Amino acid sequence: MTIPTDTIPGPTPTAASRTRHLLGEYGVVLALVCLIIVISLLQPSFLALGNLMNVMSQWAPVAIMGIGMTYVMLTGGFDLSMASTYALGAVLAAAFGQTAPPLLAFAGAILITALVGTVNGLIVTELRVNPFIATLGSSLIIAGITLLLTGNKPIQVSFDPFTVLGRGELLGVPFSALLMVALFVLAGLILAYTRYGHNVYAAGGNREAARLSGIRTDWVIASTYTIAGVTAGIAGSITASKLSSAQAGLSGSLVFDVLTVVIVGGTALTGGKGSIWRTAVGVGILATLQNGFNLLDIDPYYQNIIKGVIIIAALASFDWSRFSRIRRPGAD
Repeated sequence: MTIPTDTIPGPTPTAASRTRHLLGEYGVVLALVCLIIVISLLQPSFLALGNLMNVMSQWAPVAIMGIGMTYVMLTGGFDLSMASTYALGAVLAAAFGQTAPPLLAFAGAILITALVGTVNGLIVTELRVNPFIATLGSSLIIAGITLLLTGNKPIQVSFDPFTVLGRGELLGVPFSALLMVALFVLAGLILAYTRYGHNVYAAGGNREAARLSGIRTDWVIASTYTIAGVTAGIAGSITASKLSSAQAGLSGSLVFDVLTVVIVGGTALTGGKGSIWRTAVGVGILATLQNGFNLLDIDPYYQNIIKGVIIIAALASFDWSRFSRIRRPGAD
């Protein structure tokens, strides 16, 4: 007699395998909690409300760009042009803000950066250029355009309402922080509960299988670069509003901070694995570290070394957990 395979019970998870699973899923949260405890013990002023609000305001642009990068990386893509697009968005917002109402200035900047992201997406999907190479090239082009627009000089905005987005508060909470939280919630809900979100995961998990199942994978992948462009434009607008100015060299090493928060959060470089809440935790880890470094007066050179170690450790941890699952197919 043949026994149906679906009636055969699978291996019962052991306590060790369950622990590994929980650490794999929520270890990043545990790391953040431990980090907060350690830094608050070393420097109690870390938990002061004013300091926490300041940290949220400072990291809002990186966090918002992290949302766009998460979408791109979930499809197995990569966007090295986000920092240049961010600088372009800030410059455009400041330029438009000299004559236009703030909302129109920000909207115009975001619209153009969304177009830049769309072009990136089309280069990747239609021209079949590797995302790393495509966005590296576009990053240089965007940076050059931004320099041409500004003449490598800052653009100043003297219109006071322009600063509301970057400096304004509601009940003591910065508008930029409120916008960051709202965008995280919206982006998370889209990924978790909409068909589009499921298609993003499918395109990153197995592009060919997703295509054969009827998903327009090229459209899905290209759209994530548009989202990245939108988030870069929003982040640039926040920074221009906060500084009342913008210039071509504004971005600096920002792209590495964006990549760090996404990778540390657990989004896979190979696509198909990750989530918005993980990126939010990644932001929390890097922001806590950076603020803790400053409060403890740690040399900036050591800060960069520690950041590099964290990135390598995060990637090594992901690869180790994946290898562990392959070696123990019934463990989880």
